[in-house]
Amino acid sequence: MVSPPPHHLRFPLSEGIRGIAAIAVLIVHSWIFAGQFDSELANRFVVRLDSMVAVFFLLSAFLLYRPMIAHRAGGPASPRTPDYAKRRFLRIFPAYWVALTGLALFLGVNGVFSGEWWSFYSLTEYLHPVTSTSICAGAGYRCGLLQSWTLTVELTFYVVLPLFAAITSRLVRRGDVARWMRTVLVLIALLAALSLTLDLLPFDLREKSWFTYTFAAHFDWLGLGLAMAVLSVVYGRREDALPRPLRILANNPSACWAGALALYLITVFAFQPVPFTVAQFSDGEFLGIHLLQCGVAFLLVFPVVFGNPNVGLPRRILANRLLLWLGLVSYGLYLWQVSIGIELGFGNARDSFLTVLAGTVLFALPLAAASYYLIERPLMRWKYRPFWKHGGR
Repeated sequence: MVSPPPHHLRFPLSEGIRGIAAIAVLIVHSWIFAGQFDSELANRFVVRLDSMVAVFFLLSAFLLYRPMIAHRAGGPASPRTPDYAKRRFLRIFPAYWVALTGLALFLGVNGVFSGEWWSFYSLTEYLHPVTSTSICAGAGYRCGLLQSWTLTVELTFYVVLPLFAAITSRLVRRGDVARWMRTVLVLIALLAALSLTLDLLPFDLREKSWFTYTFAAHFDWLGLGLAMAVLSVVYGRREDALPRPLRILANNPSACWAGALALYLITVFAFQPVPFTVAQFSDGEFLGIHLLQCGVAFLLVFPVVFGNPNVGLPRRILANRLLLWLGLVSYGLYLWQVSIGIELGFGNARDSFLTVLAGTVLFALPLAAASYYLIERPLMRWKYRPFWKHGGR
C-alpha cells in the first residue's frame, strides 16, 4: 500500500509521522468545532497545531519527488509518468468520491448533487469559489468537504511535479551529482522565496483562489520536501556522508524534535490563536509563521529521512504500531472527520471539546479503517500493474 516504486528506498517511519500529524489535526478540528475558545492559553496551544499541515505537504513532496530523481545518483530508474498518474488517481479519488457521496447522503453536505457536482468530484470547487458559494448559500461549513482545499493544492502539485523533475534532471550533465544538487537546491529556494513574496504586498495574492488553493501559494512547504528528497538521493542514509550540520541532526533525533517543539512554542505565543487559513495576518506575521512552520515540519520529519531508523527515542515513537496504523488510515480519517465534527459540534449547540473529539473518533475512525481496507488498499494493488493485458501477454 505505502511501498515506493520497485527498487526504491522505503521510509517506513513516514507512516508514524503521518499518524502523529493526523492526531494533531483531529484535535484542532474538534476544538474549533466545539467552540472551545474560553481558555486563551489552551486555545493558543491547540490552534497552533495547524503546523501539521506543513508536515503533510513536506512529506508528500519528499516521497513523490525522490523516486523521480534517484537515478541522478545511480539509483533506480524514475517511474513512468502514466504509472505515476495512475497511482495518484487511485490513491486520491476513489476514497474521496465515496466519502463525499456518503457525507452528502447521510449528513446533508451541500452542493454535491447540484448542477456544479463536477467541481466537487473533480476537487476544483476551491478554484472557483463564487460558484460554490452561490450553490451553497446558507450552508455555512457544510458546502462540500471543508478540508478538501489541501487536496486541491496537492492535486495541482501532482500535475506539475513530473515536469519539474524532468527539468531539474537536465539542468546539469548526469555525472556531476554535486553540481546538480547545488543547482536544484538553489532553484527550489528561489521558487519558495517567490511563492512567499507573491503572498505579500504589493502582490498580495492571498485572496485569489487560483493562487491560494494551488501549489504556488505553498511552495515553501512543498519545496522543503523537494530539497530533502535531493539531499536524500545524494547522501542516502549514510550519516558520515552528510554535511556536518545535517550529520549532527541525523545523529541526534531527540535534538531535532526538541528544536521542533521550541519553534512550535514560538508560534504559540508570538501569533494570534487563529488558524492560519482564516487569520488576518500582517505581511510580517504571515512570513514569520510560514517560516516557523517550515522549521517545525523539517525538524519533525528529518529523523524519518536521515540517519539510522532504529536509533533514538523519536524513531522508537514513530515505530509504534498504533501510530503506524493511524498513518495508514490517515487519509480516510482526513476525509470523514471534518463533516462529522461539524455535525457534533456546531450542529449540537457546541458540545464540549471532549464530546466532539470522542464522537468524531467513534464515527470517523471505523469509517477511515473501512476506507483503507475496502477501497484504498484493494485499489492500490493495481498501482504497479496494468488494468488489462495486451495481446494475451
